[in-house]
Amino acid sequence: MPSTSFQDAGLTIADVQAVTSSDLHSIILLIFCHGIHTCIFFITLYYTFHSVRTHKIIPIGIVAFLWCDNTVIVGLQWRFIDELFITHGTSLEAEYDFYALSGVYASLGRVNIALRALSVFLADVILIWCCWALYSQNIKIVILPCLCLLTEIVSVCFLIVGTESSDQNANLVLIYYAMTVITNSLCTVLILFRIVRISGIRSSLKSYRGLMEILVESAIMYTAVFIVLLVMYEREFYAHSNAPMVGYGYPLMMSVSVTGIAPTLIIARVMAGHSRPNDSWTRPLASHLRSDTRGAIAQSTMRFAGSPNYAQRIDLELGREDVELEDEEARTEGTKV
Repeated sequence: MPSTSFQDAGLTIADVQAVTSSDLHSIILLIFCHGIHTCIFFITLYYTFHSVRTHKIIPIGIVAFLWCDNTVIVGLQWRFIDELFITHGTSLEAEYDFYALSGVYASLGRVNIALRALSVFLADVILIWCCWALYSQNIKIVILPCLCLLTEIVSVCFLIVGTESSDQNANLVLIYYAMTVITNSLCTVLILFRIVRISGIRSSLKSYRGLMEILVESAIMYTAVFIVLLVMYEREFYAHSNAPMVGYGYPLMMSVSVTGIAPTLIIARVMAGHSRPNDSWTRPLASHLRSDTRGAIAQSTMRFAGSPNYAQRIDLELGREDVELEDEEARTEGTKV
């Protein structure tokens, strides 16, 4: 096939060099982020295997799938860069022919879209399931997030198949990124609202502060990257339609790793015991029951404050509850022995 000069496409030497160098630098950024993801992945495995929790298969499967998916994306991107700069790097025209005319870049783009979408869908499904479970399996709560997820799936399917118009592809990409941001933000807000509403503001900040911090930090990291990606794509495609998209590749490569890092960080910190205060993991169950029982009985006997013998009633009730709790502890220890 005869070589077609990039000047015929209205590009300059600076444009071709900017595109190829941007691809190289974005791949380097992707490898760096994937190294961070790899460290977090193995730390998560360590905490999971050393955790006292019994259900470990699902968390391990989630973090392993996310890491393997990102690893495949890194391998494909590195293979493309090797072909671009080593095999076809003899001249700018050869690089342009391979980049724009061989069809390899377009095919690789579809594969990368599918692989990235798998990680995004998994992260969104996890958040939607958490909302559904926290709201007592009320399907009405997750209707809007499910619709956003369905829109993401439809957009990705059209992007993989491909459309004839570049404007249509751009609109699909924008819809996909926007729905991802809406799903993540909405589910995070719903989860935090449920915790605060059930436990109260003061109690939730005291008992579930760690869990709320984990959710907010992961949501901010995930949402911030996709918002930057959304803005950069819209700006470069519509504001500079004739110029190559150079800066868009950097947040795109970061989003690949962040999609896997955010859920992995949540699982790692939960398995490490950071989702609630440290003393709640070591405090005996009987101590919780004793404290709660004393508080409940004290509140229930306040109505006897006008009676002269209300203090004796409190002592009798607390003493009876102490005896019952001690018997329960003795039966538990006997069962263990």
